[in-house]
Amino acid sequence: MLSKADIHVHTKYSGLAHYKFLQFPESASNPEDVVKIAKHVGLSVLCITDHNSIAGALKAKEYAKDDPDIEVVVGEEVSTKDGEVIGLFLTEEIPMDLSAEETIRCIRKQGGIVLAPHPYSGHVSAIGNLIETLDIDGIEVINGGHIDGIANNKALESSKSGKWACVAGSDAHALGQLGCCCTMFEGKTAEDLRSAILNKTTQPFGSSTTLDRGIKWSIGVVLYADKLVLKSFFGMLAEEDPDDPIIKKIKKMAFSKKIIILFGSLFYMTPPVPYLVGITSEKILKKWNHTVNAKNSEATRKHQPVK
Repeated sequence: MLSKADIHVHTKYSGLAHYKFLQFPESASNPEDVVKIAKHVGLSVLCITDHNSIAGALKAKEYAKDDPDIEVVVGEEVSTKDGEVIGLFLTEEIPMDLSAEETIRCIRKQGGIVLAPHPYSGHVSAIGNLIETLDIDGIEVINGGHIDGIANNKALESSKSGKWACVAGSDAHALGQLGCCCTMFEGKTAEDLRSAILNKTTQPFGSSTTLDRGIKWSIGVVLYADKLVLKSFFGMLAEEDPDDPIIKKIKKMAFSKKIIILFGSLFYMTPPVPYLVGITSEKILKKWNHTVNAKNSEATRKHQPVK
């Protein structure tokens, strides 16, 4: 029997993304809601892989502990000096800003599985050609966030060597993106998934998310941040989860910066701004991915022995 796992999912515990002077939540998804939607879309195993945190994964695992229909794997998408690496089946948080090699050693010490997410991405941190030399169990050949297709195609091409298990993850930062692509494996449990990855019998399935879902995500995180900022004006953040990294950030934020955020949000939410930003972003990301993968291909060619 084949079951479905999503090996790359985010919650609000992924914190804030940074782009130049902009900061915005990576996700507004509560771990409990992620579990509910994962069940709804037919996943048997859900891997929560927040950025540099296992807090959301632990909350999701606790929520699903007595549910016979779904199992949560504690994971983390770790920011290394060489690009992002995913560790699955973790018991402790892996520190960020180590080398990829050091990070992998930390994952192995916990008996974890090592995956290379979006290894050839041009717009998010990726390990690129280092997959050839690092101790990796699987590579993400379908990443739901890379709607241009270039990075996924390059990863799929590299996977033909048979060195790694081929996996697919939605990289969902919003509930509507969950399960757009997934990893098929024989069995049903998290341990069955582990065995399938180690034995390289996994099957990637599905396709990237749509531009429309990406736009909905951006609107969702803007509204989430605005709600928290407004609550902070009235001293209502005490009602919210004190471990939420976004709430912690807002509590420390100057009043003037909160006002700027609200005015910026008002501008962004004015139609058709979100759609124009989404369409423009898609074109820019496609160009970045094309450029980065052209450089990777050239670097690989230059290091090949002359025959």
